[in-house]
Amino acid sequence: MQLLKSLFCLQGVDNRTRFFAICSAVYVLFIMITSAFTGKAFISITILALFTPILTFTSLRRLKDAKLNKKWLFLPNLLFVLTALIIIFSERNSSYYLLIISALCLAVLLTYPSVSNNKTEPLHYVLGYFGPVDMTEYQQVTHQGKQAKYRIEPTLVGDKSINLNSNEQAVLRTHKTTSPYDKNEHKIGLGEIIRLKLVNNRTLQLAIGIILFSVFISWFMEYLSNNEQSQTITESGKLIEITQNIIERKHPLAMPDNFSLFLSPHQGIIINWQADEVSTPLLWSQYKAQGEESCQQISFNKGNPIRTLTVQIEKNTTVGSGIYNNYFASFSPLDSKALIQALAFRGSFSLCGYDFSLKGSQAALGKHKQYADWVEY
Repeated sequence: MQLLKSLFCLQGVDNRTRFFAICSAVYVLFIMITSAFTGKAFISITILALFTPILTFTSLRRLKDAKLNKKWLFLPNLLFVLTALIIIFSERNSSYYLLIISALCLAVLLTYPSVSNNKTEPLHYVLGYFGPVDMTEYQQVTHQGKQAKYRIEPTLVGDKSINLNSNEQAVLRTHKTTSPYDKNEHKIGLGEIIRLKLVNNRTLQLAIGIILFSVFISWFMEYLSNNEQSQTITESGKLIEITQNIIERKHPLAMPDNFSLFLSPHQGIIINWQADEVSTPLLWSQYKAQGEESCQQISFNKGNPIRTLTVQIEKNTTVGSGIYNNYFASFSPLDSKALIQALAFRGSFSLCGYDFSLKGSQAALGKHKQYADWVEY
């Protein structure tokens, strides 16, 4: 619990090791969770709302630890939030590369050493933290581990045993007053050398700027390219769908109650009747399992219903001697015989909210060779 409190502490300080561990954990967990819940913006935004304060507070503590201006807090954290939102809403894997920019801004803070107000008595970090949150329980665990590491078995000689224990106590006292992090905080590390080289090298600064700008431009161009490709695929899909829906219809047969029959090239039955004005050309598609429920099947006054493949409306279609807006309900060739039998021997049917009488249908089917072969008496 104390460790969790220290993550949200505003008054304490974090050394470089702790700052690096927290930032790495936030970035890795954010990438893993958002990639696992792609398309679920609510979950990703909730995770972002949790991680942003943790990242902001550790940045603030690191700035205080290095005695740097707190204005440095805004740029890397705002970049992280903006990049995270782009990742969440664009839903593109290439967006994760943009995290490099905010990560490099945070990495600059790693190049600054800890600065203590009291030069004679350095800060005693516990798990890289120093502040008002009581972390002594973790310090005790650390010391116990050190005690086990430096434990010396006593010999049978009493005096030597006492002397050894005294030395052991001196070692333990030394480790109690010195943090393992303090040794690294007062040395010029690799990060500081890199920062100093960067400050004094305009060419290197320009090269890094060009690299970061190239990363952003590459992502932006890929984003535009993917959008155009998606639009092309969508338009192609619509064209293919329209082409598939407007199939060839052969062997027209006018039925007594103002509807007609056609055959598809694969011997599937198509029922046609005049349509009302509607805004949606595709009323039902079994391939997508979407559309009006009343168009999913043809129901007879008795017997089992038969499912439709598609029901669509074509405007200005020539049927017989007139030009009308027409419904076309297509059925599977596997159901052709059962459908013709039902049309021949049932009394009525309903489809898409329309009711039709089948009086005289048997005689009409019997006169057309293409349909008469399916009628069995």
